[in-house]
This record gives sequence, structure tokens and C-alpha cells, in this order.
Amino acid sequence: MLKQEILARLAYINDEEKRIIEGEQKINKRLYSAFTKEFIINHHRLMQEGEQISLRRHTRFTDFPSHGHNYVEMTYVCTGEVTHVIKHREVKMHAGDVLLLNRHTQHSVRKTGEGDIAINILLATDCFHSFASVLPAASPLSSFMAENIRSNGEAEYMLFSTEGVPPLENLFENLCYAMVGNDILSTDILKSTVALILRHFAEMPDCMIAAARHRSDAELLQARVEDYLRTDFRTATLSELADKLKLSVPYLSKRIRELCGMTFSQLLQERRFEEALRLLETTDLPVGDIIIAVGYENTSFFHNQFRTRYDCSPFKWRKQRHGQEEG
Repeated sequence: MLKQEILARLAYINDEEKRIIEGEQKINKRLYSAFTKEFIINHHRLMQEGEQISLRRHTRFTDFPSHGHNYVEMTYVCTGEVTHVIKHREVKMHAGDVLLLNRHTQHSVRKTGEGDIAINILLATDCFHSFASVLPAASPLSSFMAENIRSNGEAEYMLFSTEGVPPLENLFENLCYAMVGNDILSTDILKSTVALILRHFAEMPDCMIAAARHRSDAELLQARVEDYLRTDFRTATLSELADKLKLSVPYLSKRIRELCGMTFSQLLQERRFEEALRLLETTDLPVGDIIIAVGYENTSFFHNQFRTRYDCSPFKWRKQRHGQEEG
């Protein structure tokens, strides 16, 4: 539990909250981002020039609308409760809870009251990844870092509790004091504090309450198409897949072209020939049996397509492949 003196200082009503209480009723998006249509909060709006780590208190008295960040955000609840909504899932936080969000995560925050106080620790991407060296490679946090660095990574969050863990409670009290104390902590001290927090989380798995990775609707659809072709390529049809996904055939056909850059038939053919090459290389099955095994009945079509793709017959491809292995 934070000292009452620190909580009292953190509870002050700032200018943005005064405007909300006096009738503005919602946050001013332009304080956070130059682009309000796609609400992505830019750390350059919230940090000083060259700053890589910053502390801010969460804005109360109104809903914080759905948004993303170009940085990693760690939220610590000092007192009261704070509810985040991530991919339609409510994540309710209590005093002492910590939520870690990667830069691919869109979320909103339910309206909080005067006694619901949380601080946000903003970590520029380069700063966050500089902590990798202090984490065990097998830690879920290491995987979280890897997903964060990917340009097309998936949304992910991790929820922890510091309750009953004195080292973590002390570290977060230090961060809260840094917001309200007279002494301004240097960037190095702030980074060292966050590094210690992450190290404790990595080495104390009982502190983790929940973790989830969320794919976008487009990523989920693409993954389902790929899974279907991986397992059912011998008999796969677009109409069967549409039935499985409860989508119309025209809509699914269009989405597959948009997401994969190929038609369903082209994807299916790629998968079948991928399997044919595997069987040619790793088995002694006759080519005719392989053709049937990958889902083709028309052997002439298979042979013509094979020559077009690989500039030789299946027999020659196998012979060349085995010759390379022997050499």
C-alpha cells in the first residue's frame, strides 16, 4: 500500500481533468496525437525531446476511447480500480495490479473516479528492448518483447500483481514518488527501476495473473485458411471452407485474394505441390501414387504444372535431388 502522503499528492486534479469536470466531458485527442481519426498516441506528444521513459497519471472522470500507442505502456493502479477493454474483453485492475501492453494493442479505459488513481509508465520501443539482457530467455516477457519488435506483431498484454511482494511494492512506490517528489529522478535511475521490475516479474511467475495475445480479424481469417489448407489440402474446396467459417463463397474468395495475394485455387495448388515435393524427396512412392496422395486425379494436369514450375519432370526432380544429397 502506497504511503498516504504520496496518494494525496497523486490525487490532485490537473488542468485536463478540470476541463472534463467543468463540462468538456471527454478527453482532447489532440493532446495525445496529431491524427484523431485513427487514434494512435504518439510518445513524442507526451515526452520531452530525446526522452525514452516517462511517467503520467491516468486521466480520470471520463472514458478514455479506444486507442493504440507507438510505445510500450505499463499501467500501475495505486488505489481504487481501473477497467481496460482489450479486444472486447474487460480487464479489471485493482490496487497493486500492473498491466503491460505492447505497441500493437488497441484498448480503451472505462471512466474512473477521484479515488481511482493509476500511473502510466511510457517506454519508447528502443528503451523497452534495452531491458532484454536482464531477462531469462525462457521468460514469457522475452516472447512479449519479440512480438513487440515485429512490425506486424500481434496485440498482446500481460497482467501482474505486486500485492504481498515487498520488493515490487517498493519499486512502484519509488516510481510514484518520482511523479510527486521534489527530486527529479534521472533517466538512468528510472530505467534501472523498470529493469528491476521486469526482472522480478520474469523470475516470479506467481505474480502473473493473466496474459493474452490477440490477433486481428484479418489475421485470424488468414490463419484459418492456412490451417485448413495445411490439413485438408487433398479434398479442400472453397465452398467447404466457406461453410466451416460461416461465410459466403464470394465474400471469402474476395477476402482470400486481399489477404494472401492469391486466389483460393492458387493457394491450394501451392500447398499440394509443396506436399508433392516433400513426398518425392522423402519417400520412394511412385509418382502416380503421389499425384493421388496430394489430391489430383488428372495426372496430365499434374505433370504439365510440375514442368511449368520446376522446368523438369517429377522423375528428374527426384533424381537430381537424391544426386545432390549423395554428392
